[in-house]
Amino acid sequence: MRILCPDGSEKEVDECIECSKCYPKIITKMLLGGRNKKRKKRDKPRYGVTRLVGGCLRRTYYDLTEDVARTLDKMWIFTRGTAIHEMVQKDMPPEDIELFLDAPFATCSAIGFVDALHDGVLYEFKTTANIPETPQEAHILQAQAYYSMLTDAQRAKVKKIQVIYFSMHKIRAFDIVPRNVLPYLEARGTILTNAIKTGVAPKREESYLCRLCDFKDICYGHKSATHVPDQPVKVEKPAQSTLL
Repeated sequence: MRILCPDGSEKEVDECIECSKCYPKIITKMLLGGRNKKRKKRDKPRYGVTRLVGGCLRRTYYDLTEDVARTLDKMWIFTRGTAIHEMVQKDMPPEDIELFLDAPFATCSAIGFVDALHDGVLYEFKTTANIPETPQEAHILQAQAYYSMLTDAQRAKVKKIQVIYFSMHKIRAFDIVPRNVLPYLEARGTILTNAIKTGVAPKREESYLCRLCDFKDICYGHKSATHVPDQPVKVEKPAQSTLL
């Protein structure tokens, strides 16, 4: 990971911490601690659920294949979200939080950590600037994915799925309908694996989020990419009636 400085230059994580011109060193350490880990090589790729349901596989593709620097302000958003998660989880038993899940498929695996599975409720926590009127589709799919990836014994204990949004001023919880979205995860994972192998980016899935994307300049051709873009793909969303 590289960090984008206010003057437009870029630094590695360790360099940024030592520089500390933007913030005191204790702050840059807080923002960047553990952010420089190397990915382990595996026989087949493993993708976090958020990468597969996040709305745009093309963005995930670039995130895995391109090295784009992030600002410290963006790192603060991630760090703040982690802190709020920990505040909510602090009174729950350790065995009820951050449950690791792994769903193996033919060409890849989907992995994830459930924020909490406590007192019969599967929780997914989200920090946001503004509380939405309805839960975002990607967040619904993420919660449903974790439910789908549970063992039969774990799933039998789940009475409710909730996505809970935290802004600086409000908190709001939404109940989520359980669905089996494993076929959707596998299809998305297969497309992503093939794209990385061939160097051909998946189709752009345009939305209002494009203007906020770290890879918009590469995606729209304003900056050279390492891999050739524009391979059309189509994956259907899981049917509304598909229940476990």
